Amino acid sequence: MTWDKTWGYRMLEDAPEVWIGYERAFFESVHHRVENFIAGILLPHQKKKPDDPYIRTVMAQMGAIESTLHLLANLE
Repeated sequence: MTWDKTWGYRMLEDAPEVWIGYERAFFESVHHRVENFIAGILLPHQKKKPDDPYIRTVMAQMGAIESTLHLLANLE
């Protein structure tokens, strides 16, 4: 990422390693937030109401999202 007065923020045209680094950092940041949301909000809900169909669906979907973000942040 570069910044100048004319163009503002933009990606360097011939630097895919910069794009990939930025994308990985973004996915890692979102992964961290999702992980904290699961641990701090959803798991306590699941413990209190383990048979609630809503939380069961949410946990399944959030697990898939968390797994995908982790994969995207760590692709080689």
